[in-house]
Amino acid sequence: MPTDELAEIDGLKPNIVLKDGEEKEVKSKSSSSVYKVKRTFDHYYCSCPAWRNQSGAPVNARACKHTKELLGEKYELARVKMKNPDGVKAAPTKAKAAPKSKSKRKAVDEDEEDVKPTRRAPTRKRKADDDEEEEEKPQPKKTRTVPTRRAKASKEEEEDEEEEMPVRATRKPPSRKPPSRATKPPSKVAKPASKVAKPASNSKVTKPASKLVKPEPPVDEDVEMGEDDATPAPDGYDLAEIGGLKPKVYMKDGDEREVQSQSSSSTYKVKRTWDHYYCTCPAWRNQGGAPVNARTCKHLKELLGDQYELARIKLKNPHGPVPVSKSKPQPRKKGKAGDDDDDDTAVPSSKKAPELLLANKWDIDKGPDPTGWKMSEKLDGVRTYYDGKAMYSRLGNPFTPPQWFLDKLPKDVTLDGELFGGRGKFQDTVSIVKTVNSPHWKNITFQLFDIPSKGDDPFEERIAHLEKVFGPGGEWHSDKVHVLEHVAVRDRKHVLDELKRVEGLGGEGLMLRKPGSKYEGHRSASLLKIKTFYDAEAVVTGHTPGKGKHAGVVGALSCAMESGKTFAVGSGLSDALRRKPPKVGAIITYRFQELTRDGVPRFPTYIGEAIDKDSPKDAEIPEHRKAGAAGAEDD
Repeated sequence: MPTDELAEIDGLKPNIVLKDGEEKEVKSKSSSSVYKVKRTFDHYYCSCPAWRNQSGAPVNARACKHTKELLGEKYELARVKMKNPDGVKAAPTKAKAAPKSKSKRKAVDEDEEDVKPTRRAPTRKRKADDDEEEEEKPQPKKTRTVPTRRAKASKEEEEDEEEEMPVRATRKPPSRKPPSRATKPPSKVAKPASKVAKPASNSKVTKPASKLVKPEPPVDEDVEMGEDDATPAPDGYDLAEIGGLKPKVYMKDGDEREVQSQSSSSTYKVKRTWDHYYCTCPAWRNQGGAPVNARTCKHLKELLGDQYELARIKLKNPHGPVPVSKSKPQPRKKGKAGDDDDDDTAVPSSKKAPELLLANKWDIDKGPDPTGWKMSEKLDGVRTYYDGKAMYSRLGNPFTPPQWFLDKLPKDVTLDGELFGGRGKFQDTVSIVKTVNSPHWKNITFQLFDIPSKGDDPFEERIAHLEKVFGPGGEWHSDKVHVLEHVAVRDRKHVLDELKRVEGLGGEGLMLRKPGSKYEGHRSASLLKIKTFYDAEAVVTGHTPGKGKHAGVVGALSCAMESGKTFAVGSGLSDALRRKPPKVGAIITYRFQELTRDGVPRFPTYIGEAIDKDSPKDAEIPEHRKAGAAGAEDD
C-alpha cells in the first residue's frame, strides 16, 4: 500500500485525491447550500449536518452523500469499513432524491473539523433540504429543543453555568422522577447558548498582541490569567513536581499558552485550571471516557514532557488506562498531517439537563418583603441532581462519586442539593467532583435542600420529609448526607443581619424560599438568592472574538487589573456593545463576588465605562472571599 493510506483502499482509488489539509466545496443538488469537504490526516470531514450528526461513529469512519459524490461511493464504503470494520457502515445513497426546498438553510459553520457532533435544535418547520435529512446512519435519536424562555440567557444563567465542568455524558439522561416510577419525560432543556456555542466561523474581530487562534468550542473555565510565575500555586494538588518529575514548562493556575500543530497550520490553546490541564484540540475534548483531570494529548506531552504527563495521568486516575501513543509511527520531521485530531475516538453524548428550580436575585432595597420566607445559607458548592441512581450537574453532565458515596442514598427518590467541600473551597470541590474514585471524595458532603419527586407538595412538607429521612434517627441518616437548615425570616433586617453573619464566616450568601411554594423545574420568583458583590475598575487591553451566537462580534473584553493580573469579561455585554465595544485603553467598571486563588475576579460582570476614571482600581476583598484561601486538604 502507498505511504498515503487513503490513496488506494482494496484496489479502489478516490475520484479526486485530496492532500492533507486540502478542501473542496460541494454544491447541494437540492438547495442553494454549499458545503466544504476537507481532508485531515487519515479522514475526511464535511460541514453538512449529516456528517456531524453521526455521533455513533468515530470521526475517521464517517461519510455523507457529499464525500461519496466527491470521492466515489464504493471508495467511501471501503474507507469506512477499513476505519471501523465492526461499526456502523455508511448507508448507500437513496435512489429517490429528497424534494427541493425553497427555504434557505442557515449557513453552517465550516470550522468544525474533527469536532464531536453537537445536538442541534430542530427548526419549527421541517426543511426539505436533503442535506438536513441525509441517509447517513446513525442519526441522533432525538434532538433537544431550546425553550423560548432560554433563548436569551440571563445574567443569572451565565453566572450559574460558569460553574459547570466539561464532562461528557455517557449514560441515560436524568429525569425529575426516580427511575422506579413511570413518568412523563420532562422537556429537554438545552445548555444556554453562551455555553453550547458551536465553533465560530472566521471572525473579523482580532485579538491584539497575539495570534488569532483557530476557533474551538468553548471550555467552561474562561478566566484568563496573567504572565508566568515561578512560584507554585498554593494548593494541595500542586503540579510543580510529580514522582520526582517536573514539567518542562511550569504553568500556574489559570495560565494559558498557544501550541502550534506540528503537522498543520492549526493553533491550539493549552491552559491549566487548578489540578489539571486542558487543550482545545479535538483529541483532548473527545476523551469522553476519562475524567477531565486525567486527560492528555500530544500537545500537552510536547509542552510538559511525555514522562511527566504519564506520571500525572497515573496520579489523577490510578485505575484508568495508561495513555499510549499511536502504534503507527509519527515522525516529528514530517509528521502525519492532522494526527492532532485523531488520537482519540469520540464518545456519543446523549445528555439532557434536569429540570431544576433555579433562583432569581433578590434586590436588597427593592425586593419583595421576605417576612415568613424560609432562609438558608447559599453554599459555595456544586449544584447536583440525584435521579435515584446517579448524580448529575445542573446541565446534565454526570458526576462520578465512589459507589460507597452513592450507597448512602435511597433509590426511590430524586434529590436536589449541592456537593460541598466547605466554605471557601469552591475550586477544590469542583476538581474533586470531576474525578473518578478520588480519595478526596471523603471531604465532600451532599447538602440537600429539596426533593423534586415530591414537587407538588408545599416546600415546608418537602423539607420536613427530607429531615425525617436523612436527619438524626432517619433511615438514611449519614455523615455524608445533610439536610440544609432553613429558618423563618422575621423581617428584612433579619435577612441583612444573617447575610452579614454568613459572609463573615466565609459563606457565599443566602437563599430565600417562598412559603407554600411547589418545586418548579425552571427559574422562579419563589426562590431568591442574595450575595454581596464588589465593584472595581480595569483597563481594556483587547477584544476576544465571539463564538456561537456571538460569532462575528466581540465575545469578551480582555482586561488588566490595577495589580497587573489579567482576566476576561463577557457577561453583561449587550448586543450593541458586542458590535461596538469599549476601545482598548478604556477604563471599565466590573462587578464580581470573589477572587480566584490567583487573584482574578470570579464570574465578573461588565457594568459600564468608568468615564470619570483614568486608571484601574482593584476592590478591597477580605481574605475569606478569596477562593481557596484555606487551601486544599493535603491528603
